Amino acid sequence: MSAKLMVVTGLVCAGAYGCGEGVAHEPMENSEQAVNAGQAAHSGAPVGLSLLFSNGQAAPLEHFRSAPRFLQEIDIIESVTSPDDRGIDPLIESGTASELDWRGIEQVEEIWVPSLTGTFTRERYFRNARWMEVPSTLTVVVLDARGERIGPPLVAHTGRDDRWRPGDDGFVRRFVARQVAVGCPSVGNCDGATFISEALIQFRDALHPLRDARVIPRSAASLRLSFSELRGRSYEAALEQQPGGSQPFDYGFDVTLEPTGAPANGAFYVPGESVSLQVTFRDGNGNRLHPPGQLPTYADFVAGQVDSGLRYLDLQLLTRLYYALKHRESNLLAVLSGPVQRLRTPQTVVDPNLFFGPQVPFATTAIDGFTAVGQTVPPASIIFGGLADPTLWSLPVSDVITLTIPTDAQSGTYIAAIKARRDFAGEALNRGDTVEIQVGQPLRTFFTPKTQCTSCHTAPRTNFGTILHGIEDRRSCFGCHSSLGVEFDNALDIRVHTIHDRSDRFDADIRVCSNCHLAPPDGPIRGILP
Repeated sequence: MSAKLMVVTGLVCAGAYGCGEGVAHEPMENSEQAVNAGQAAHSGAPVGLSLLFSNGQAAPLEHFRSAPRFLQEIDIIESVTSPDDRGIDPLIESGTASELDWRGIEQVEEIWVPSLTGTFTRERYFRNARWMEVPSTLTVVVLDARGERIGPPLVAHTGRDDRWRPGDDGFVRRFVARQVAVGCPSVGNCDGATFISEALIQFRDALHPLRDARVIPRSAASLRLSFSELRGRSYEAALEQQPGGSQPFDYGFDVTLEPTGAPANGAFYVPGESVSLQVTFRDGNGNRLHPPGQLPTYADFVAGQVDSGLRYLDLQLLTRLYYALKHRESNLLAVLSGPVQRLRTPQTVVDPNLFFGPQVPFATTAIDGFTAVGQTVPPASIIFGGLADPTLWSLPVSDVITLTIPTDAQSGTYIAAIKARRDFAGEALNRGDTVEIQVGQPLRTFFTPKTQCTSCHTAPRTNFGTILHGIEDRRSCFGCHSSLGVEFDNALDIRVHTIHDRSDRFDADIRVCSNCHLAPPDGPIRGILP
């Protein structure tokens, strides 16, 4: 497949509804519920292992308890920077990635992304190389201080690119290459840009954690990862052993969102009234990750000094829907949307400058028929403002998010949602929470689904409580998934269609709307390649 997708501001067109990623039918043991929920292992439940290697380098991992570990999230990035626009030839011709089998490689997509500085980034994506297509294996062996292998290996069979099979060990398998041109003066013109080519090996969402988990011995000093399509090459991450009980936290991640007060009339909020929501982050054993009232500063995060492992938006990562590292983006975001009976894919295109205000209008009554307002944590004015004034990154960050209900908000039940990521001692989890509030009336209203996402996403390891943001409440999807001026594919229908269309493992015809939709959707299908 080959196409060109232009992602620019000012484009508005009709949308459709959609559901989540891929298809997998997987019987699971009841004892895996603790693993699925990200609960800690006082009961001996396995703990996922997350590894990220960039050009062979990985941050050291703390290891403080001998819980069984399984390969949950593995990302390998090999990159080459070039002054010339040569596609991914520099990657194929030099460095570690040159040892991969590149036969069959072809460009499948081109994306232009506007930046806040007035320039553009051009991204070209490549697939179908032999190493991307064939079955492969990721293997982690444990080494002691002498470099001797100890204990059993951790193994993940990635399967093929074009079909999912019950024997595969992960739900998501994304092996791609890309060329990124940064600083293009205009669309179609990349004179003076910087060119980076990358190979990305991405595996995540383990399907068999109980079966595949192995205990890492206390004498372990490092982990050595190998990829079967890079024969003779390996990647090593140091382990820093911590004494038992030295950490105030455990594995797992639980997020709770709740109002801090009551409506002024004691029964329901009214348009124009503010709602304060407090978020609490805990480990899997219920231990608070931060004192009440405060969260780490963005400066703490940038310096790598957040001991709890809570993540904020990572400005160093260049992510892209479906293709590249979106699961690591870590955009901590809270949104209030409703009324739920009117939720639909927003048609609003959000001006990026609005992120610097007190709240972002992701949907409006006038355009979308419902309202959605949200804010990042820390606020975007701190995250992005700190690029010009680093002192902003040291400002305190509260665990209370205050949002004002728009004055034209309609009556009914509203859903407040928050999503977050924790990366602690080699375990990375994306989790969130939702809570209802009443606006304009005490009587609850109800959301009527227009898609049948859960006809596929039902198994414990593939449902929405485990994959993506870790939120099962589908009402939360609509509020923050409108198009952004710098990320048009953030719209819910485009996002869902893009994932299923690009995935060769989704074995239904994406153009047959009835596969997912309960009724014919309005408007043309968006997000699919020609």
